[in-house]
Amino acid sequence: MFIDLNGVRHHYLSKGEGPPVMFLHGLGGSLHVWHGVIDNLSLHHHCVALDLRGHGRSDAGKGDVTIASLAKDVHALIAALELPAVTLVGNSLGTLVAQQLAVDQPESVDNLVLVGGISWFEPPVRDAYTQRAKQVEADGMDAVVDDWLPGALAPRTRARLPQLAGLLRDLFLRNDPSSYAKACRALAAGPKIPREQIGQPTLLLVGDHDRSTPIAMTEELHADIPVSTVKVIPAASHWAPLEQPDVIAAALLEFLT
Repeated sequence: MFIDLNGVRHHYLSKGEGPPVMFLHGLGGSLHVWHGVIDNLSLHHHCVALDLRGHGRSDAGKGDVTIASLAKDVHALIAALELPAVTLVGNSLGTLVAQQLAVDQPESVDNLVLVGGISWFEPPVRDAYTQRAKQVEADGMDAVVDDWLPGALAPRTRARLPQLAGLLRDLFLRNDPSSYAKACRALAAGPKIPREQIGQPTLLLVGDHDRSTPIAMTEELHADIPVSTVKVIPAASHWAPLEQPDVIAAALLEFLT
């Protein structure tokens, strides 16, 4: 399904009935990374997933992308679908968007779930995202995929499901370099969100092999967010929703009941 949000055509999915749960993907992903989780959760909840602008089948729009502008798009979708307060589930980049919306529009967010949550990137990491943006603009997505892919999945996943690595590679390469670069710069310029203002109950999920947002970063979030719980996902890295969808769905159901 498609909808206009803040002047940009967005692609989204809506499935199931019950209390609403909205899913936000990470950098270079699409709403389909949540496919396995939604298949499980939609038996009990109304699941909505969004392709963030410049990702998946959503248009990029004009101008730069920021965490705040992405959060405004998500809020616009909640309003357009006339949803009550949602459980907002984010992965990677989506966790910053989720945190931003939880602070800016607390009446729209009932619960928060951060999978591979981002707390704060130090200058070397910010510089790396800025450099990646320049590289894909100059040379395309092929220039960075071989450096990116090995750390995206846990070793056990790559051994047991090599086809998943192939599909993830294809997903990455299908990104428009200009749109991907804008999202990289949004991460590099990401705001320092006042997480002590997040009043929603929050579940923090992190893969035990996540090198992009390691367990130490989740512990930082746990220390800052007043009402939060940590759960480590075994045999998973940064793309845990693809690697362990059943485990994540079970954790969500337990959290919401």
